[in-house]
Amino acid sequence: MDRTHERILQAMAENLGEGLPRAIPLLAEKAPGLLLEHGRSWTYAMPEKGALDEKTRTLILLGIALATGSEACVKAMAHRAKRLGLSKEALLETLKIARQAQANAVLGHAAPLLEVL
Repeated sequence: MDRTHERILQAMAENLGEGLPRAIPLLAEKAPGLLLEHGRSWTYAMPEKGALDEKTRTLILLGIALATGSEACVKAMAHRAKRLGLSKEALLETLKIARQAQANAVLGHAAPLLEVL
């Protein structure tokens, strides 16, 4: 299939619904080549027939978005997770894991402080 920025925008809108980040339609309008590249990167990172299933990949991306503070991505993946039928328990477990990852990062960065105590 010929991948145009219009098709990528349409696929993202269908996939994410209300979770489509505001920047995506603006990107389609202002920098369609960049949207094409983003779509290519998405397909590379989230292949239809990868080693992980779609739900697992979505939970991983949601956890990373939570840990890095990407509100737009959290919203997008939350809507995607809902569309995929992921349970409340799976989403809350992902939140707990992301929270723990951030806590681990804080402790990991604390070595210089702990060394002077």
